[in-house]
Amino acid sequence: MSDEKKNSYGDDSFWDLDKFVPKTSRPTPITRRNSEKSTSAIEIQSTVKSSDSHRFGDVSLSHDKDQITRFIPPHNDSAFAKKYTLFEYSPKNPLIKSVKVYSEKPDEKLFVETNLFIRERRALLNRTAHECPHVAYYSHAPRYSQMSRGQLNWYLWWRENTRNGIFLKTDESYIILYSYELAATDESEDKQKSLDMLCALLGNYSDKDINVVFRMMIRDIICDFCLLHQLPSPIEKLNGLDRRLLSGSFLPEFFMDFSVENRDHIANLGLSSLSMYDYKKSKLYTPENKELFKKAISGALAAVVANDHAFNAIISFTSGVYGSITVERRPFARMINIVNRSIKFEITYFQMSTLQSAVTDAVRYSENKLREHLGSKSKLNIMSVNPSVKEAIDLFFSKHYPPVPVIDRRRRSAMEKEIEVHEYDKLYDVPKLAFSAKHAMEIERESWETTKILTEAFADDSDQIKELNNTEYASISVAQPVTTPKPEETPDISVESDENDGLYSKISGVIGKEAEFIKLCQNGTAAEQRQFAHANKLATDELADRINEAAVDVFGDILLENDGEAYRIIEDYIDQL
Repeated sequence: MSDEKKNSYGDDSFWDLDKFVPKTSRPTPITRRNSEKSTSAIEIQSTVKSSDSHRFGDVSLSHDKDQITRFIPPHNDSAFAKKYTLFEYSPKNPLIKSVKVYSEKPDEKLFVETNLFIRERRALLNRTAHECPHVAYYSHAPRYSQMSRGQLNWYLWWRENTRNGIFLKTDESYIILYSYELAATDESEDKQKSLDMLCALLGNYSDKDINVVFRMMIRDIICDFCLLHQLPSPIEKLNGLDRRLLSGSFLPEFFMDFSVENRDHIANLGLSSLSMYDYKKSKLYTPENKELFKKAISGALAAVVANDHAFNAIISFTSGVYGSITVERRPFARMINIVNRSIKFEITYFQMSTLQSAVTDAVRYSENKLREHLGSKSKLNIMSVNPSVKEAIDLFFSKHYPPVPVIDRRRRSAMEKEIEVHEYDKLYDVPKLAFSAKHAMEIERESWETTKILTEAFADDSDQIKELNNTEYASISVAQPVTTPKPEETPDISVESDENDGLYSKISGVIGKEAEFIKLCQNGTAAEQRQFAHANKLATDELADRINEAAVDVFGDILLENDGEAYRIIEDYIDQL
């Protein structure tokens, strides 16, 4: 075989598939060719006539080859774009370190002048209104241009009343549209008046009037409005929102304005909302103590806020381990696009969550002080309380809710036990009298007379019953015991002690040998008290309770109290033993 045929039909030529694939004129896509260098600088060369070079502006032209080389810069990421600071300031709120408003474009205005909403707002801002019927309107992003003539007339009439402090019932879309209108306040308008109206909308329309999503949107509008116009947090107008004001907020630290001017309002707003412990779930939080808990806990936290040392101790937790953080945000992010997208916030602040542990311990410690006032033994466990915070809370409770002394708590417990006796139990109470044989004989005689009367009432005419009535019962009724002494010689076997006897003798006459525990409470140790109680097969607390119950019966008060280590005799009764 010739060499030519070997090259045509050899094994190597069989794999040359390009001979069998049809040729195509479609070029490879540019995106595929430049996918790996899509963000890099590239050069494009084009062959043109020298006479057409004026069409290409600032380009480099090679006259010898009639080629134009145009340079395309690389893609610029917005994160590396130049920022033009419009203004920067530090609020009085110690939780917010700084607020900077910047733009990605120079000389950028806040609002889009060509925006349809802005133009319609300016045209309708001072439009006079006339009374008209309500017309329903709903829109997730309400605008003036969406409304009919009747809807617009009602909006203007409702807005006129709202500006005068009359909040008519209306649809939430009208309320949201008015909040948009207030947020777009320009430099020539009263910003504080617009802020007050935003707060009034949030305060005068409940959850039934405004969906919770829209309520939170108005809350965020208030936050952005104040940050944008350098206004303080209006927490004095938002006292009724408490925990809901902070839930899901982009910047809850803004509403917890700890500046000196707003400290009292912070306490009313509910500093306890930062606590991880809810005192309303306490076992002592009953309908009777509901108002007491509210006043005492809020008052204690207000005392902490009002005390400079205690307040600074709480705020010191904000620096914490993590320090401050910086975030970016577009103003009025949830609104329709009326603000230039190039304008943004850069906020540096301390996270409010770092305060939770300090506030939680303060709330728990306050409840412990309140439990002492209520006479409760149980207490809540506390991790740690700053000495300054503890001192402020102690001073508040000692002045307004002092603790109940141990003696008074014991007396109250004894009185409560007496009060717990049911009314019908009192009918079976027997008066406590000294034993007397004469009195016993009198009781026996009266019982036999009662028996005779009952027997005669139910007896028949038989001779046997008559004989029994006339002889046996009659003889028994007048019979006298042979051993009965004369009245003046009757011995007194009463257990009632002499008035001159000490308390120990009187109590021992009631409970017996167990009263010896009193001597150990006067001079003995806790170990000796436990040993004596064990010998009598009783717990120390149970033995002390028996003696105190006997003391209440004898002289109307308890005798023993626990000093934390052992039981001791109350000082008022040591000399009376």
